[in-house]
Amino acid sequence: VAISSFGRSQLYHRIDPRDWSRIREVHCGVDGDMIAAPQTPVPATRRLVCVARLHPDKGHLLLLEAAARLTAEGLDFELVLAGDGPFRKAIEEQIRKLDLGGRVRVAGWMSEEEVRQSILASRALVLPSFNEGLPVVMMEALALHRPVIGTAIAGIPELVVPGVDGWLVPAGSVEALLTAMREALEAPPARLEAMGRAGAALVAERHDAQREARK
Repeated sequence: VAISSFGRSQLYHRIDPRDWSRIREVHCGVDGDMIAAPQTPVPATRRLVCVARLHPDKGHLLLLEAAARLTAEGLDFELVLAGDGPFRKAIEEQIRKLDLGGRVRVAGWMSEEEVRQSILASRALVLPSFNEGLPVVMMEALALHRPVIGTAIAGIPELVVPGVDGWLVPAGSVEALLTAMREALEAPPARLEAMGRAGAALVAERHDAQREARK
């Protein structure tokens, strides 16, 4: 079983082609109550949230570099880092080094409900990972009608359609990341809400946990 088309391709790469027909694609999913969640207005506050374990693979240092450059441009915004992990000290040191204390907040571990409220209080979710499969938190953000900024790796391009429900950036590119962040922070709420509706429809169609579990 593969959780994405990319995952299926990696299994094809590793097994005898005569066995390819035995591979099935079953997506990760989100619960029905989240899929059924009503759309809420995108906040006017220029806030982005990153929900991820504080680990080098998640690209937090690149995210901080992009935030520093946006700050240097004079853009007023807030970036919330939700999560904890072994890389927290390095992240906090970099925040101090880049003088981002007034822009970036490390919120630490959050409950499921706190994560949900943090996503709803933001204009978009940003996840600049270097290594992923198919992040469930991206599905959750889209189900909550919030667009996402993600890297074009693994199964993420199957979830994030550029200009439709979010932004795809090359992994490791601070230039592309800050461009996407700037667009999300400056976009009219109506555009972000339209992107959120498109994302929610995609998740409802492809990532309903009960439907996928039946497979």
